Amino acid sequence: MSSIPVRRTTRVVRATKDTENANARPTRVAARLKTGVSTAASATTRATASTAASKAKSVLADAGKEEGGVKRKREALVEVTGLVTNNKPKDSAVSGAKGKEAEKSKELAAKTKGVVKAPVRRLVAGVATRRTVKAAVESTAAVTTSSKTSTQPAVTRKASVDHGEKMVVDQPRKVTRTAGIVKEEDEEATRVSKRRHTDEITIAKPVLDDSQAEADKIAAELEAADASNAPQLWDDLDAEDWDDPVMVSEYIAETCVYLKEIELACMPDPNYMEKQGEMTWEHRGILIDWLLMIHARFNLVSESLFLCVNILDRFLSQRPISISKLQLVGIACFFVATKFEETYAPSVKELAYLADNQYTIEEILKAERYLLKILDYDLRAPGPMTWLRRGSKADDCEVRARTIAKYLLEIGLVERRLIGIVPSLMSAASLWLARVSLGREQWTPNLEHYTTYGEKDILPIASILLEYIITNPIQHDSLFKKYAHKRFFRASAYIQSWALELWPENGSVNLEKDVADIKEECQRASLRIEA
Repeated sequence: MSSIPVRRTTRVVRATKDTENANARPTRVAARLKTGVSTAASATTRATASTAASKAKSVLADAGKEEGGVKRKREALVEVTGLVTNNKPKDSAVSGAKGKEAEKSKELAAKTKGVVKAPVRRLVAGVATRRTVKAAVESTAAVTTSSKTSTQPAVTRKASVDHGEKMVVDQPRKVTRTAGIVKEEDEEATRVSKRRHTDEITIAKPVLDDSQAEADKIAAELEAADASNAPQLWDDLDAEDWDDPVMVSEYIAETCVYLKEIELACMPDPNYMEKQGEMTWEHRGILIDWLLMIHARFNLVSESLFLCVNILDRFLSQRPISISKLQLVGIACFFVATKFEETYAPSVKELAYLADNQYTIEEILKAERYLLKILDYDLRAPGPMTWLRRGSKADDCEVRARTIAKYLLEIGLVERRLIGIVPSLMSAASLWLARVSLGREQWTPNLEHYTTYGEKDILPIASILLEYIITNPIQHDSLFKKYAHKRFFRASAYIQSWALELWPENGSVNLEKDVADIKEECQRASLRIEA
């Protein structure tokens, strides 16, 4: 009997007997199969297959004539799958051929048998997917005409995954063939199906980047916090702003973490005056006092002033300058800060006029370019006003305490001992001291949470502020006069009188020892007011 694939036989009959669909395009499944088979088979195999197909065409054409031109129905299963099955051509198509046709049919069967097996072996050895391996094994079993039980050689199968690969070798399988129909034993089928889902695959663990490791660490900390079931002492004040797009309450926690990182990266060297040859701290104090004056004259926002001093200190930390260029550097820093923070910044002509035209416009612009180059155009330094507003929110936005705290923050600009203090700690210490001066000595859990500092962290900074107030409160006259105005609730005069009642003038302050006595005095004062 011939083992010619039925698919090729059907095409031959259709091409000679039925011309209606002779030029029909092949189906999508058939086209895919032809592509896969042609890729797996070699060039020699194609040549042999084409020769076998031409011989089969002549033999079956003669057989069709003898049968009286009766067409055979197309095998739908073969057309879809493209695999060799046990549906052999009818015996009449082969037995009717006589003489040379019968000999050609036998010779063609012997050649085709080898041709079919060759691509199957290549497929089994090279294709990695399970479906292709299974199809190749079934086709090998179909073209084998022996009816005895045989043992097939081991088939090497490569299981591929995203992160790792491992070679899996199938054990020899027993196949029973009866009357040309291939049947696998139930036990073998169950084992293969089970192996399909239980193959051992070595998967390499993915390498976690820094962000993923940090996220896992934060998740573990949150789980540990939930497990402890510690009571939350502070109130969630940001939940009230869920519908306010300006407050962006859903991002406020991440924003505070980012500001903490940036303020550390943008801190100047607190001892940079040692690198300066001609400058002293007194020269810097005079320059800051002049900058405070022109800032008040233009009525600018507080962020411009804090950014200006930060830029000045960072520049002086990297470059020593002469005394003759100090005011030019101050003008350039002020010009850059106002353009960064203000909606309408002062013009360069106005700044040159305020400097008594000692420097030309070209000199100011050149100093600005040089300044930005030294700082690598890094102007992201966050000032203390952001932290003061957040702490004031936990203080019910009390205006007097916030105004006094703003005065204390600007003292931090002129006091050299406070240059190395981060803005968040400066704002917390200023708010704490302002509240204590107003008789509100209790540092609530809300204030501690939203300012991110406890009372123990605040006391050393508050001591320095009080020493500046009682030592020489009007050393920087422009700052004292600015906050002695009525619109600032005369904050500078009020806190000066309050401090001098508790400490002597030009004395030293140690709040770590005196804080208990100060709180008792505040409580007695509040009781007198209530009475």
